[in-house]
Amino acid sequence: MRDEFAERDLAHIRNVLCHLEHSADSLRAIEKGMMVNLNYWRGRVRGILAIPLLSMQVQQQANDLLGRLDRLERTGH
Repeated sequence: MRDEFAERDLAHIRNVLCHLEHSADSLRAIEKGMMVNLNYWRGRVRGILAIPLLSMQVQQQANDLLGRLDRLERTGH
């Protein structure tokens, strides 16, 4: 159950990141202060990582998303 919840939430976050990564407006949005939103998504992922006894697969998915968030943040600078 724990992994199922985490995987659903990570899938949602992954979809948001896909939109941001591929949106023509994403760079402008990041430049206009969307970093707060990136921090929101980073917090959601870290919250999932704080769930006890997550499978390694779910932990890896979460860490991959943190890497994508870091890359998005770097493109905004």
